[in-house]
Amino acid sequence: ERGISWDRHRHVREVPTDAFGDISFGGLGQKTGKYVRVSTDTSPELLYRLLTEQWELSPPNLLISVTGGAKNFYLKAHLKNMFHRGLIKVAQTTGAWIISGGMHTGVMKHVGQAVRDHALSSAMQGQIVAIGVATWGTIHNREALVHSEVQ
Repeated sequence: ERGISWDRHRHVREVPTDAFGDISFGGLGQKTGKYVRVSTDTSPELLYRLLTEQWELSPPNLLISVTGGAKNFYLKAHLKNMFHRGLIKVAQTTGAWIISGGMHTGVMKHVGQAVRDHALSSAMQGQIVAIGVATWGTIHNREALVHSEVQ
């Protein structure tokens, strides 16, 4: 096998997911979210059904996809506050889902902070749906998210 370049079809094995459930985010009190590990070619229809039927999220009126580099950058306090307030207001007033790369770096970190600050400051009024789509290999302590007893 030496010298053979990596090939998804040769080196990846598809099995029923053993990584799913509820997750608590540190520093958020009792705020929990849900997670699932899926294949790169899982159909969008299947993911949508998981989110709306199994996880019972209200269907979105709008998707806000926040993309950008993972490079950290400094944002002056007033710009950061404007970004946070604007993002949350748009998500609340439109019933949007906010989708990002789910990492704690770059613009994704600002999205996470905005959602966290909103969750801490409001007792469920206008709940914000934030979905992080991260590559499995980048998730810290991912082994703890796997249920070894799943067949």
